[in-house]
Amino acid sequence: MKMLATAALGMLIAGQAAALSCMQPDPVRTFNQVAADDAIYYVLYGTLDFDPKLQPQGVVNEERNPSPVPARFAGKGLSETGFDRDFVREVTVQPVCAGPWCGNAPLNVSSLIFAKVTGDTIIIEASPCGGEIFPEPSKAALDSMTACMSGNCGSAQPLQ
Repeated sequence: MKMLATAALGMLIAGQAAALSCMQPDPVRTFNQVAADDAIYYVLYGTLDFDPKLQPQGVVNEERNPSPVPARFAGKGLSETGFDRDFVREVTVQPVCAGPWCGNAPLNVSSLIFAKVTGDTIIIEASPCGGEIFPEPSKAALDSMTACMSGNCGSAQPLQ
C-alpha cells in the first residue's frame, strides 16, 4: 500500500511538472518588445473572423506545427492619437504550439492585437501563453497603447 501511495504521489508531481508555465501577458511589455524588434508591427483593436475548425483543437501529446489560418481583421489601427485608423484586411493567424499546448485566436471578440508585417502578409501569432492577442482589453489597456505611441509607456502592468 505504501508503494502504491508513493507511485501515485510521483505521478501527481510529474503531471504538475509537465504543465505549461507562462508569464502573465501584458500589453505594455509586448509593445516594448515589438518596438525593440527590427520587424514592422501594427497595433490593432478589433475582431478576427475565420473558420474556427482550422485552428488546433484541444491538447495533444506530440509536437505540432499548425498550418496558418486565413482570417479577416476588422477594426482600427493605432496612431499617436489613439485607435483612429480604419483597418480592414486579410491577415494570417499563426497558431503556435509549445509541447502539447497550442494557442488559438478568439473568433469575433474585440481584441488588442500585435500583428507582424512580413512582406505583403500580416501575421498574428496565437501562442499558448498569449502575448500578442489580448481579448476584451480594458479601456486602460487601450489608453496605455496610445501613451506608448507617444513615448510614454511607463512600466508593464498586468492586464486587468
